[in-house]
Amino acid sequence: MAAKRILVIGGTGVQGFAVVKALLNAKAPFIVRVLSRNPDSETVKETFEGLPVEFAKGSFMDFDSVERALQDCYGVFVNTDSSTVKESDEIWAGIRIFEIANIIPTLRHFVYSGIDYHLKITGFNKKYSTHHANAKGRVSQYIQNQPSSTSENGLTWSILNTGAYTEMLAGGLFVPTISPDGTRLFQFPLGNGQIPLMSLSDCAAFTVIMFESRKEWSGKTLNIASQFATGKEIADTVARVAGVKAEYQPVTIEQWLAHFPYADRPMANMDPKGVTMGQNFKMLWAMLEDDHLRGTRDMDALKKIHPGLQSLEEWIRETGYDGTPKPLFKRVY
Repeated sequence: MAAKRILVIGGTGVQGFAVVKALLNAKAPFIVRVLSRNPDSETVKETFEGLPVEFAKGSFMDFDSVERALQDCYGVFVNTDSSTVKESDEIWAGIRIFEIANIIPTLRHFVYSGIDYHLKITGFNKKYSTHHANAKGRVSQYIQNQPSSTSENGLTWSILNTGAYTEMLAGGLFVPTISPDGTRLFQFPLGNGQIPLMSLSDCAAFTVIMFESRKEWSGKTLNIASQFATGKEIADTVARVAGVKAEYQPVTIEQWLAHFPYADRPMANMDPKGVTMGQNFKMLWAMLEDDHLRGTRDMDALKKIHPGLQSLEEWIRETGYDGTPKPLFKRVY
């Protein structure tokens, strides 16, 4: 079987990098090409050392570079970066990249990394106007209204709606505070709500499954998660599996924001006067606390598609996680 070339847009980020590694290790032979603004940087070289990948210089907002990078590709995985560009630019980028994909003669499969459309799920209640989720949700709405062809010369689209990375327990929104006696304090404005946790390896595995089964996933949207967990379930699982003291302490959003060091930083670094991280994540926590994502995943079906679906307990055992903070990834681009 001839190897199929896949362009990974967002391959220098945590999710995209996991997809790169999964494609390289897949049963089906894939050639991986990564779009990067600075492929010759030392950080990029260090991150991808030993991985047989191609690089294409460019940005997901530079559409000419995207078109060049797509040449000779069978598929493309698109994960645009909400921490780089503002909501409206991310929407435009997702739509424009899909349009460009349709004119590439070799391209057969467009896989879009989306997020649940929070506003639509909640009846367009602005309390839940999570910018990064709604940008991707609107792009998904556009794609879902386009044809998806499985013909020999047609373009198939598939959408993968992800959850919150399980790895964010080690580096991100869910890192616990460690008290003087060593207790891991998971202080979330979550109430009794649930978080749809998703390990990066599971996200990558579902992506590979889609690329390996084009016809099966043509025109389909799959909402994925590894496990839904409450704050108490997270703390109890960490305590039981890692053998450390751990507690869940529900807090108000005001208390959480007071201790969030990046609350006043712009959500998108290219939009310094736009929505702040604090404003954006206040809406995300509201979505989770009010449990609006409950029932959005069919966990039994997901386990049939991907039998290796990783529970929180399995992730802790595999990674050795014990509540100690550990950054997810360097920004490499």
